[in-house]
Amino acid sequence: MVGLAFGTGAITWIARGPAVEAGVRRLPVTGVVVASPVGREVQIAHDDIPDYMPAMTMAFTLADESVRLAPGDRVRFRLRVGSGPTLAEDVAVTGRGAPIPVEADAPPPPSRLKRGDTIAAFALIDERGRAFTDADLRGHQTVVTFIFTRCPVPEFCPLITARFKALQATLARDRSLPRDTELLSITLDPAFDTPAVLEAYGKAMGADPGRWRFAGGDSAAVQRVARAFSVYVEKNGALLDHTLATALVDRRGRIVEIWRGNGWKLDEVTSALRTTAADQTE
Repeated sequence: MVGLAFGTGAITWIARGPAVEAGVRRLPVTGVVVASPVGREVQIAHDDIPDYMPAMTMAFTLADESVRLAPGDRVRFRLRVGSGPTLAEDVAVTGRGAPIPVEADAPPPPSRLKRGDTIAAFALIDERGRAFTDADLRGHQTVVTFIFTRCPVPEFCPLITARFKALQATLARDRSLPRDTELLSITLDPAFDTPAVLEAYGKAMGADPGRWRFAGGDSAAVQRVARAFSVYVEKNGALLDHTLATALVDRRGRIVEIWRGNGWKLDEVTSALRTTAADQTE
C-alpha cells in the first residue's frame, strides 16, 4: 500500500505494507496526457525523472487499464522499473490543461505494412560504413527491428536486443531453422549511432557480423523506413521516444509477419521462419 505526504511544494511517496520488490524501483512521475489510451498504452509528455530520464514524450503501459484518461489531463503516477514489466502504477489525474498541439504541417501517418506487402526501396549505411539497401534483404529471410544504442528503458531497446541475441544463439544451434536467416537492427538515432558506434555496440552485444547487421545513415532515409513500419519516433533532447516493431521479411522482400510492441516470443519468430522456409522455393 502506498500513501502520499504533501509538504512545501513537494510530494513524498510513503511505502507501507510489504517490503519493496527486489530489483524494482518505483519512480514518481508527473506529466500531461498527449493522446487517449489505446488498450493499456498511453502517450504522456512527462517531466524530468531525476536520475533516470530527461523530460520527453513517450508511451507508457498502464498497470490498470480501467483508468480514464483524456488528452490534456495532468497526471501523477509511479513508474515501476527493474525486473519484470515496466508499468505506470497508481495513475491519478491532478488537473486539466489544454491538449498538446500536433504540428499542422506534420505528414499524415502512413498505412501500416501488412502481411504480403513488399518493402519499398531504401538506402541505409551499415555498421561497416557500406551501403545497405532493400536489395540486401533478398535471397534470405531477415528479422528486422528498430532500436537506438542510448535507449534507457529496459523494456524497449535493451529487451529487443537481448531477444535478438537469444535468436542469434538459437539460429546457430538449431539445424531445423533456415541457415540463411539474417538479423537487422536499424537505429532510430543515426546522428549519434554512426557506423563506428553501431559496430562497437554490436561487438558489445555479441553480434555475429556474418548473421546480425546494424544500419543507420541519413536521418531522412531512416525515418522513411521507420514510418513504413509505423514506428513512432520523437526526438526529446538527447534521447528519443519511440514505439516498437519487429518483422520477418522473406527471401523476396515481402512481409511475412510484424510483431508490434515488445510482447513477441522467440518461438513465434522461429515458428514463422520454419513455416516460411517450407512454403517458399527459390
